[in-house]
Amino acid sequence: MIAFIVNPTAGNGKAYRMIPKIEKYMKDKNINHKFFITKYPGHGTILAREAVKDDFEIVVAVGGDGTVHEVINGISDSNVALGIIPLGTGNDFARYFRIPKDVYKALEILLTKKTKLIDSAVINKYITCNNVANIGIDADVAVQVTKFKRFVSGILAYTLSLINVLFKYKPYNVKIDIDGKTIKRRIMLAAFGNCSFYGGGFKILPDANPDDGYLDVIIVNEISKFKLLFLLPMAIFGKHTSLKCVETYKAEKIHIDAERELALCVDGEVILSDTIVLNVKKNSVKICTN
Repeated sequence: MIAFIVNPTAGNGKAYRMIPKIEKYMKDKNINHKFFITKYPGHGTILAREAVKDDFEIVVAVGGDGTVHEVINGISDSNVALGIIPLGTGNDFARYFRIPKDVYKALEILLTKKTKLIDSAVINKYITCNNVANIGIDADVAVQVTKFKRFVSGILAYTLSLINVLFKYKPYNVKIDIDGKTIKRRIMLAAFGNCSFYGGGFKILPDANPDDGYLDVIIVNEISKFKLLFLLPMAIFGKHTSLKCVETYKAEKIHIDAERELALCVDGEVILSDTIVLNVKKNSVKICTN
């Protein structure tokens, strides 16, 4: 059985509008399935947990990265496979696995029942991060992106939000422990994750591998805002890691202490904290993929 968890607001309503097409496809293939519609933030996690209890084999996130995030948090620690029909704004997690935006092609992947085990990150012991978590200017930008997503999408929404945040942003001090090695930095941004993309297509962690048992880390130290604008186009193609202001690491455990409460963006969802602990959780998510 396949459960489809649909975020009706994803992609400005596109995910909801695709339900009849998905329904017809599944009926034509004579596959047992059921739709669940989210009604509020976090509802996808609750629905996914119920689907696990009801013995669904595959739980499909129909929406964007936020929907995928909620579904993964609902199926973690189970043998249920994650499916994705990427109908959101950024679709960065699906982009890494080359899951097509075409609904029918995405559905075909589900029917092959080919799966891959990947790692995840557990943040502060209770949040599962499947893609990228980040702090700094880009996390502040993520807060603004939700406003611009009503009008534009992808990298354009990210760029407009960045311009909005850039003029008032001030770098801050953090202490980061990476597998027992402590470094102190004044950062523009830092990102940690299993996959490469965020912000609607920026390849922020170009060397990330979701099944290598490590989290990738990137730190961009304090630079002028003009230089940051130079760095961002390079990040679209993953070429920014060659710059002197950029540090990269791989780690199993990361502990971050900040001088103030900061925004932490987890798979596009924002929480506030001054202490962040990330632990890699190996082979924890089964994903339907090509």
